[in-house]
Amino acid sequence: MTDSFDSVLDEDKYAASLTRGDRRLSHMAFKGAILISLYNDQPRFNQPSKLLSLLMDIDSLLTKWRYNHVMMVQRMIGSKVGTGGSSGYQYLRSTVSDRYKVFLDLFNTSTYLIPRAYIPPLTRSMKRQLSILCHDHIPGESSEEEDNTNGSGEVNNEDGNGEKVKFEI
Repeated sequence: MTDSFDSVLDEDKYAASLTRGDRRLSHMAFKGAILISLYNDQPRFNQPSKLLSLLMDIDSLLTKWRYNHVMMVQRMIGSKVGTGGSSGYQYLRSTVSDRYKVFLDLFNTSTYLIPRAYIPPLTRSMKRQLSILCHDHIPGESSEEEDNTNGSGEVNNEDGNGEKVKFEI
């Protein structure tokens, strides 16, 4: 199990697992999927989290279709040679395994999830970098008055609640 965790943190070990066929996603994509899973409650990661979930749903539906097809073939031709010259039922049955899942790595990200209490909170700076709409005032902190423009192509306005809101242009 520790080898599995090490492979996420060590790019060379991850590359070795890619070569062996244990993984399919790139190292960066896999770390991104874990980040999205850990912080799916953050607005920036909400839609990506839903997308990852839908990709796993598609994979599950393909697996169910394969299984149903295997069962239909078994009922129709039994153990005879398949219509494409394959071994028929035996070949199709082998395609129902995890080996044929397209997004197996996404299913395995849950292995690396930790209890929410142990997930470090995103810093204010990180939240700003992840946000399209950046609130200058975070509850519990004092905010200073700012001009409407700051010379960097950003415009500061107040939202309906009187909070300063920064829009990137």
